[in-house]
Amino acid sequence: MNRRIDRRLHRSGSVGRVRSVLAVALPLVMGAGNVAGKLFANVLDSYLGPGKLRIDRASGTHGWDARYYQPSTDSLQEAKAVSDQVSQEMVNEGIVLLKNKDLLPLQDGTCITPFGRAYLDPAYAGTGAAATTDRDRVTPAQALSRHFSIDESACHAMQSAKTSYPKAAAGTRPLDADRNSLQAVMDKGRSAQIPEYDPAIYRHLEGQVTGTVGLVMIRRDGSEGIDKRTEPYEDGTRHYLALTKAELGTIDAAKRLCSAVVVALNTANPIELGPLMGGTHEVDAILWIGTAGSRGFDSFSDILAGTVNPSGRTTDTYPTDFTADPTFANFGEFHYNNASVTDRTLIGDLVPHGGFGTIDRPFVEYREGIYLGYRYYETAALEDSEFRYGQLDGKGAVESPGAVAYPFGYGLSYTTFRQTLGRVFLRDDGFIEARVNVTNIGSRPGKDVVELYYSAPYTVHDRAEHIEKSATVLVAFAKTRILEPGASQEVVLAFLRDDMASYDYHHVNEDGTIGAYVLEAGDYTVQLKANAHDLIDSATVTVDRTQVFQGQHLPEGDRLAQSSLDDEGRPTGKPESGIWRPVSNHFESLNAYMDDPSVVQLTRSDWRGSQPRPIPARTKAAPQSALDEFKRYERFDPHRDPTMGNGKTSQVHCDQEPVSGAKNRLSLIDLRAKPYTDPGWQQLLDQIDWKKDRSDIQQLLFMAAYQTKDLLSLGKPMTVDKDGAMGWSIKGASSWAGANVMGATWNVDLLRRMGSCLGEEALHSGLNGWYAPGVNIHRSPFAGRVYEFYSEDGLLSGKLAAACIQGAGDKGVFSYLKHMVLNDQESFRSEGLATWANEQAIREIYLKPFQIVCREAVTAVPYLDAKGGRHRKIMRAATGIMSAQNLIGGVIGFGHRGMLTDILRGEWNFHGAVITDLFLSKSHAERDLALRAGSDMYMIQTPGFNAEDYDSPTARGVMRQAIHRILYMTVNSNAMNGVPPRSRLSVSPSPWKIGLLAADVVAVLAEGVLLFGGFLQKCRLDGRSKR
Repeated sequence: MNRRIDRRLHRSGSVGRVRSVLAVALPLVMGAGNVAGKLFANVLDSYLGPGKLRIDRASGTHGWDARYYQPSTDSLQEAKAVSDQVSQEMVNEGIVLLKNKDLLPLQDGTCITPFGRAYLDPAYAGTGAAATTDRDRVTPAQALSRHFSIDESACHAMQSAKTSYPKAAAGTRPLDADRNSLQAVMDKGRSAQIPEYDPAIYRHLEGQVTGTVGLVMIRRDGSEGIDKRTEPYEDGTRHYLALTKAELGTIDAAKRLCSAVVVALNTANPIELGPLMGGTHEVDAILWIGTAGSRGFDSFSDILAGTVNPSGRTTDTYPTDFTADPTFANFGEFHYNNASVTDRTLIGDLVPHGGFGTIDRPFVEYREGIYLGYRYYETAALEDSEFRYGQLDGKGAVESPGAVAYPFGYGLSYTTFRQTLGRVFLRDDGFIEARVNVTNIGSRPGKDVVELYYSAPYTVHDRAEHIEKSATVLVAFAKTRILEPGASQEVVLAFLRDDMASYDYHHVNEDGTIGAYVLEAGDYTVQLKANAHDLIDSATVTVDRTQVFQGQHLPEGDRLAQSSLDDEGRPTGKPESGIWRPVSNHFESLNAYMDDPSVVQLTRSDWRGSQPRPIPARTKAAPQSALDEFKRYERFDPHRDPTMGNGKTSQVHCDQEPVSGAKNRLSLIDLRAKPYTDPGWQQLLDQIDWKKDRSDIQQLLFMAAYQTKDLLSLGKPMTVDKDGAMGWSIKGASSWAGANVMGATWNVDLLRRMGSCLGEEALHSGLNGWYAPGVNIHRSPFAGRVYEFYSEDGLLSGKLAAACIQGAGDKGVFSYLKHMVLNDQESFRSEGLATWANEQAIREIYLKPFQIVCREAVTAVPYLDAKGGRHRKIMRAATGIMSAQNLIGGVIGFGHRGMLTDILRGEWNFHGAVITDLFLSKSHAERDLALRAGSDMYMIQTPGFNAEDYDSPTARGVMRQAIHRILYMTVNSNAMNGVPPRSRLSVSPSPWKIGLLAADVVAVLAEGVLLFGGFLQKCRLDGRSKR
């Protein structure tokens, strides 16, 4: 009996111990969940869905229709179907026919034999911020089978074989050596691999595929966080962007086995194509597809069959030898030997081996200056008598070899166009107008691209003052409609005369400042070209006298940008800020660094003697001025910094606390479609209660990843912001081709339609902000992220991005144009990369697309008046910018006040919000620096990392300004859909909060059951032990 009681006591004791553990653990788990829910509330809202926005309408507004933006489709699925159609049109016009020896188009029913791993495993999209979720993809096999029969003999051989890839050449870094970013660490070298099948697997096909057309697909991937390998491989491949031995062997096998061969380049980056243009590996046709998106291979099939006539043009120059390009000597990994940088991010704390610890400070120098891409090769052809450009035969094959395989702006068609330059003249409004007649003199309908360039006089003054001018510069372009054989279209192009000015960063202005745009007297040649190299016709425009744009004498483009707009979007000719803001240098530390004699910059005055050369051992000592700038940035003190601290010498100093908690009874919606300078904004901002709103303000400004926090005291709702250069990064959204494919269309209307499509999807998905488009420049073909940006040319990039942002804006989406600026390589961009360039190059190349978008993009903003009447106002569409992670000189991109405040908001009159790129820094003072420099939101999802200073008048003045900009961006967007004037907003609990509350209730009940059960068990055990 006693043993039986002992056994029961033992079993009861075990159950009791489990019950005790649960009784202790349950409140701990729920407590942690509640704390996490509170800390990450805004992040959870953006991913799991926020509470329902409650709109308390003012008296008399209940019947008003405040649906400012209404979708034109009935569902996201229907919107995606429209997007897929436009996406396919994009690839129709973005595929570039590089070579065609009278093979294409193929007849329907032609038998095709596919070769190459890329046929079975093609590239559809990019990685990182450009990754898409759409899995409804058309494969190459599905697309080709619509027009052709497919001989799968080679496919069967590939499916039963294994791929391999060449290893790193002896004496070079292994493929997995890249540790410059978290992405690189996780990649483990895959991005440097070039997998392909051994061509020997095709030997048994002799005689089986005779008479078929061989299709060899070549793949190269881009990658966020990882640049492409520039070092050789063991099989003799010179770098990642050269054809491997296995790829050339596959092409040779296709040539031997088939009657003709087409090579399709499913590549994010350009690759060296010389071997395919002539010689033993020459093929019959070459097409560049890029990363194809979900419908791109349908376009490819239609082009092969001739139901679509190719009209794409290259957005980059294709050199024959990438290692001879001037950027090759100054791209990638370089380190100072007298400066270090320590990982101060959360990556180093939270991810094993993800942080980089302490390393020698990385840097990169843009020694080529303005001579990038076609600007270099066209100037070399003019300046260097020994330079050989190269000549094509009209079909994309080599006629005479040289430095350039395919020029910028090049592409073939199945028909022939004749372009005739008509009148070229200066209009009264400061624009130069050129009329071009385009006639289809071939036998197939198609589209053509009109490209207009200019050539400026290069003078003795330029040589003396170190003003650089390339031989030719793209200044305007257009795409025709589809022209039937024999049909013509007159294309009217216009550009500002002042846009031919060059930036002289040495000029001493009358007011003592340095730097000005200079339009020199002389003859300027306006060039109609087939591409950057081949001239069709030209005209001369004479500038009678030299103009130096200094002080209140602005270039016309800056005057237009700084002007207020009337309700129809026309510039009024009056400065919106009340004064004209002059143009002058704002990158003086970079200018001084680059002008040091030890940094040899490429110059037209000594072309051959100044060619960029590799830095020995890829290391050097940083000058003291750079060391001082690094130190000031890393040790930024918001209280004591002389230029951006709290003292009276500071550029952001405020003497008085801003008004707090005013009862002005305004709501954000009351400022919709009002100018940024409207007095009502200050009255609304006076309503901020700096004590009560503290938590909301800090989350809005310093925890802004993928959403912006609501600020209900001012009537601001939460917004949801998402990535997606190639389509929204959400389930059910469309997937588009790479941005460089979009660029290759040279079609601004298509980009506007793309923006509209994404805006339509946003209306069905509750999305407000778009972390795109990207307009960084293709400085090097080895840059890992070229698929996310349009081109090597700033004007082409800017015009296309402006159209895209306008299309999205017409649906109420605000776009964060990114990454401002000099974010042109992945290597070490998040690890303190110091980027150096002179101000002429920065302004004329790298800032150019940002400037064009801020100046030209407009959108219609619908609004209701005080009586409920519906109106619309044309306003500037650029209301969001994403700043860069790399250092601009010695200061991080989102902390560079000269760029983000003096240029962006001063010279260009930008009024929207600037968000940092995702940066997991632990430094509180870095948040202060960002806001004081001109960034308004810090992109991070981790709570607890706020600015160091919240309470000083200066800190609050800066935060008030940032809130103003965020509110301006928000109120003119679809975030205000359904909110009529004078409304008050509140938010119901988020669904996940309700779920968490229900879990709390269940947990309390469970805890009660556990405790009560324990009590009953104790009573039973006590009774048994007494027996």
